[in-house]
Amino acid sequence: MLISGEDYIQRLSRYRREIYVKGERISDFVHHPNIRPAINTIAFTYELAKENDRYSPYSQLVDERVNRLNYVNQTPEDLIGRLDYQRELSLRTGTCHYRCPGSDAISALYAATLETDKRSGTDFHKRFMDLLSVIQKNDLACTGALTDTKGDRSKRPIEARDMYVHVEEKREDGIVVSGAKIHQSGAFAADVNFILPTQAFKEGEEEFAIAFALLPEDEGVKYVLQNTGYQSKLREGGNFEAGNKKYGDRLTCTVILNKVLVPWERVFIFEDIVAARRLLVHFAISHRCAGAACKAGFVDSMTGAASLMLKANGLDKVPALRQRLGEMVGIAEAAYGIAIGAATKGKSDNGVWQADPLITNAGKIIGVEGFIKVLMNLAEIAGGIPVTAPSEFDLQNPDIGPYLESYLSASPSFTTEQRLKIIKFIEFWATSSHLIGGIHGGGSPTAAIVALQTMADLGLKEEAVKRALDI
Repeated sequence: MLISGEDYIQRLSRYRREIYVKGERISDFVHHPNIRPAINTIAFTYELAKENDRYSPYSQLVDERVNRLNYVNQTPEDLIGRLDYQRELSLRTGTCHYRCPGSDAISALYAATLETDKRSGTDFHKRFMDLLSVIQKNDLACTGALTDTKGDRSKRPIEARDMYVHVEEKREDGIVVSGAKIHQSGAFAADVNFILPTQAFKEGEEEFAIAFALLPEDEGVKYVLQNTGYQSKLREGGNFEAGNKKYGDRLTCTVILNKVLVPWERVFIFEDIVAARRLLVHFAISHRCAGAACKAGFVDSMTGAASLMLKANGLDKVPALRQRLGEMVGIAEAAYGIAIGAATKGKSDNGVWQADPLITNAGKIIGVEGFIKVLMNLAEIAGGIPVTAPSEFDLQNPDIGPYLESYLSASPSFTTEQRLKIIKFIEFWATSSHLIGGIHGGGSPTAAIVALQTMADLGLKEEAVKRALDI
């Protein structure tokens, strides 16, 4: 079924999670100034799904419409619907919507468990489908966690066991796991957290080749939130000082698992190196394809801010600066076009429509380079004021406010406060966690380049040149 954003928030408020912000455990996490923007963003994913039928397809599993992010894509049109959904979410919130890894995990687990059962005669796919039915019926928000802390990268997981999520104990009622996942987007605000392997493993490392789901009632799970300068701004308050107060920046956490008991019915890969590798492949392709569409939406948001800044400064008729807007539009459409091309040229794999891996990884490279270029254009258009402007609190001070009201004014079409709001929004884009997140979200560009080198048929390209040159 489809619930409202407010329904989601009310459900979340009933959870009793162990969440830490700036070294302090938070009791009422739903209303905390650092956490609420992420909750608002996830709540908007519910509202947007109710606005547009393309974002709420019919599911045969539960015989009703479900959120696109909880749906198993089976055709190119299904996947394109998800890409469009994510682009619009990124544009309208100006930030990460947090449910993307959960959607990728659903697709990856569907295919990987089905493949495993065919190979080994297990019942992992049924276990997963039972949980997916609950997720769809209750419109639960899901996230996916892959990245382990890893420690000394020169060591194999078996040599740095505590740095990887691993099996501590096998019991009749389930498995006991320990470890930690870092860079986890929105895990503290989700209903279901899928824990997936971080990399491919070798023989002897089976204890790390596991995948399972965490629910709010699981004990021994701790969430430690990031603390950036932007998070400090949110704690300071104000109506617009943080730039994007309603939805915030890309808020992540470290998830600590301290001897957590996971019932067998929520274990979907267990000490299976082959299954873990196949799961990773499915997830990476899905996540990187969706990431290109997300970046297109981010660029859309930055382009809107840049256009408003030109008008607020009275520079909207300057050809050189308007050209920068054209470049930004082109980059957004290029990233989106690559994602659509990858979806269109994909294939069905164990019941899941998988994007073309070569095009998908190319989208990762182009998307990162384009994102950096757009930030440079945004900075050029805005000038230096996004990182030198006074605060909204200064504007409200009776001793200095009138001076700032005068000296910070520009185009008569915008009030000084409106201009400062645009400036703060651009500061949010330029100084929050989006740049690093954009570069490394879904894996580093280097990982995508390695994948491209592995998958590319260089011999075919060489042969074409040789024939053209009669070599």
